[in-house]
Amino acid sequence: MTPTATFNELAERYRPELLAYMIRLLGDVHDAEDACQDALLRAYRAYARLTPGSNVRAWLYKIATNTAFNALKRRGRIASRTADEDLEQLAAESDATFALRERLRAIAQAVEALPPKQRAALMLRQFHGLSYAEIAASIGGNAASARANVYVAVHKIRQALAD
Repeated sequence: MTPTATFNELAERYRPELLAYMIRLLGDVHDAEDACQDALLRAYRAYARLTPGSNVRAWLYKIATNTAFNALKRRGRIASRTADEDLEQLAAESDATFALRERLRAIAQAVEALPPKQRAALMLRQFHGLSYAEIAASIGGNAASARANVYVAVHKIRQALAD
């Protein structure tokens, strides 16, 4: 198998979950699609230098995370926009009660208020099922710092919801 064919298979396999992750980080589908394309292009250029036996999924998430953070910086702010529209649509479609819609909105606001690394760690753990070691490989640091980022993120969200 050629390196290009192998990369194309990896990109095809991981693109949907990378895109979903980037939508959560960036809060905008179009920005996430552009950033995902950019991340896959960067990964393609660096693929030949990837050490055999490396955790390819964590490597791709690291590139995606860095690309998303760069996109946020280019927009002139670190915090991502909320996905209120998506949450409102979800709530309306499922005949959710007003209280549930308000609870979802409060959760979205609490997540939006998190620092980028904590938000990324939380998304990678809760929505993409990465291990703490994989999260560390994706956002930097070690498994203990990844665990701490997730713990602090959850704690901050609970505090915000209790207020």
